Amino acid sequence: MLSILIASYNRNVVQLIEELNCQLINSKIDFEIICFDDASNSKENLANQIINNLPFCSFQSLQKNIGRSAIRNLLASKAKYKWLLFLDADVLPTSSTFISNYLQEIKKTKYAVFLGGIKYRDIDNKNLLRWKFGKQSEEISIIDRTKNPYKYFFTANFLIDKTTFESVKFNEDLLEYGYEDLLFSKELYSKNVKIKQTKNEVFHLGIDENLAFLSKTKKAILNLHILLQKGLLKEEDTNLTKVYFKYKSFGLFRFLNLFSDVLEKLALKKSSVFYYNLFRLVYLHQVIKNR
Repeated sequence: MLSILIASYNRNVVQLIEELNCQLINSKIDFEIICFDDASNSKENLANQIINNLPFCSFQSLQKNIGRSAIRNLLASKAKYKWLLFLDADVLPTSSTFISNYLQEIKKTKYAVFLGGIKYRDIDNKNLLRWKFGKQSEEISIIDRTKNPYKYFFTANFLIDKTTFESVKFNEDLLEYGYEDLLFSKELYSKNVKIKQTKNEVFHLGIDENLAFLSKTKKAILNLHILLQKGLLKEEDTNLTKVYFKYKSFGLFRFLNLFSDVLEKLALKKSSVFYYNLFRLVYLHQVIKNR
């Protein structure tokens, strides 16, 4: 009935899969858990081999890195059940009824896609920019998610009918980091596939240090520009591009560009979402200007 699909990279996924396996056994349904590591060659993969000893679970490390979109499509192609539950490797269910909550949703509605949502644990080190940004931009209430279900689509935790997935799939032209969830959501919207937002969150545990988060942000903005150039995304599709193109003609970003290094250092030092967002706008300006 249910295939759980986890794309991993340099991550120990034993705790996540043991928790899911326990909940699935208690639910008394047919299931499988498939996890692929995208050729990270990580030492974590040695620990992950224990997963192959769990009932109906498998772990495999790919020989060649194929990217975030292609690995999810590959996982789906290996799945044998009707429903596909995609989870990121750095999450953990917030509830012991996580699986049964999704099963209840399947029974009582006719939707083909369900979004469970993301939460962040309180942590000792609140000076992490990634944690602050996630609390503000990803930990969205069920009320707000329901008002705009396509906007708040996060690939970290979603359930989809296999037939529906095969009609959409992740865009494998997207090789670099960032915005694969937005592209997938736009495909669902274009095909008039309805999304039901539900209150069935996972904790996002993979909180990058500030420097690593800024590095990923730069990669994502480079990828965003490529998607804009290819026409796969429009200016109004992200908050970042909406703000940028709205104020671009006023020369604001040419001025702020003079302080690019300062904004980046303030974002890093103060873990400030405000300075981080200003830096993102300036970095987008630099990418567009230089390309």
